[in-house]
Amino acid sequence: MRSQFHILAFWGLLCLFSTFCSLKAQEQTRFNSFNQEKKKEEIDSIIKAFAGINKFNGTALVHYQHQNIFERSYGWQDAGKKIPNQDKSVYQIASLTKSFTALVIVKLNEEGKLTFKDPISKFIPDYPRGNEITIEHLLTHTSGIYEVLRNTTYFNMLHTGKSIAKSKALSFFKNEPLDFEPGSQFSYTNSGYIVLGMIIEKITGLSYENAVRKNILEPLKMTHTGFDYSALKSPYKTVPYSYISKTKQERTQVWNSTLTGPAGQIYSTVEDLYRYYMGMRDYKIVSKEAFKKATTPYLSGYGYGWFIDDLYGKKLINHGGNIEGSTSYFAMLPDDDLCIILLNNITSKKLEKAGNTILAALLGQLYTLPQPKKEVTLSADILKKYTGDYKLSDHSVIHILSENGQLFIQYDKNPKIRMLAEKEDIFFLQDDDSEISFIFKEGEKGVITIKKGLSSKTAEKQ
Repeated sequence: MRSQFHILAFWGLLCLFSTFCSLKAQEQTRFNSFNQEKKKEEIDSIIKAFAGINKFNGTALVHYQHQNIFERSYGWQDAGKKIPNQDKSVYQIASLTKSFTALVIVKLNEEGKLTFKDPISKFIPDYPRGNEITIEHLLTHTSGIYEVLRNTTYFNMLHTGKSIAKSKALSFFKNEPLDFEPGSQFSYTNSGYIVLGMIIEKITGLSYENAVRKNILEPLKMTHTGFDYSALKSPYKTVPYSYISKTKQERTQVWNSTLTGPAGQIYSTVEDLYRYYMGMRDYKIVSKEAFKKATTPYLSGYGYGWFIDDLYGKKLINHGGNIEGSTSYFAMLPDDDLCIILLNNITSKKLEKAGNTILAALLGQLYTLPQPKKEVTLSADILKKYTGDYKLSDHSVIHILSENGQLFIQYDKNPKIRMLAEKEDIFFLQDDDSEISFIFKEGEKGVITIKKGLSSKTAEKQ
């Protein structure tokens, strides 16, 4: 009887323990679900704050601790046709392309087909000082090679559909003097990655595009990622905008992919880039040791195709991209299994800030949300100092006019537009992405600088 009693008591306790565990598991599930919903709401509020100042128009995906906790789209895929952005929308990823180029190089190194210390003269024999510049210098932006975007002819060709041979791209920077001795400084340059693309072609015998497909896209099943955005036919293709708001949409041209090439030509979706993250996290493309080397910071915190930052005491691996009409942000903390992917079809210098704010929210750190610019009142004497004519390098004239205590800007004979003061020497335009700043130094001519999107113009007062 005593044995039976003990057995019954044991089973009773076991049932109670099982019930308790079940209740605790349900409670934990409800807590996790509540916590996840709270994080979703927080991420959504952050993105809406950036959208509210016309700095977010696109798709976001956030993966955290073994699951996708957020995927949502905002704004217009095509504002003219009233087609909203959606999770399958296709965006240009601009300089995030560099991480793909670097990853192929790292894989070729693992296969023994090159070393990071190889001089580029080994692959391009006639490259000036090519025996001094190594593959590692190109990967880490420490080569000193002239930045191709400084070449006026190259920059103007970006806005054409004219296709050029890849060897022609070298002519825009190859024979320019180095900015510094290889390995001595960091200077972000697209030119180095154009050279890396040519080295990939030389080693693999494939075009750059097919080398990326073979080594990354196909193994990871990234079926919505490609290279020639102008030629893309897809119902999910986003229209590029330099600026977009509720009342104003400024379309812009797609940059010439035969020129941006291995430095910035790839297009993709958030879901394909999520596969990219998983492929790197799980070492499906290169080994753990190779990935660790690629994400080791060199000068100014840049590795092989990645910026490496220390944020909140954690190693943040990230890269962004920004061309006219498209911006990308990709950040990962593999040790925390955290990845943030933001893609926009607008020119926005605030996307990295948006991504870092989301990161702060996920890690329980303090953050602030962006606010619309507010006009401040300046005295008549200050306003009067800025009035006059300013001549640009192309000989066109910017007129700064003062009327009834307000400043106006006028390009040549175009209609004048009211300027609003943000600070004493910085102004903005209503419903526009322009920032206008003045510099006045004693004994020197006054200077006006106008920044809009990625362009910047400077003119001297006459």
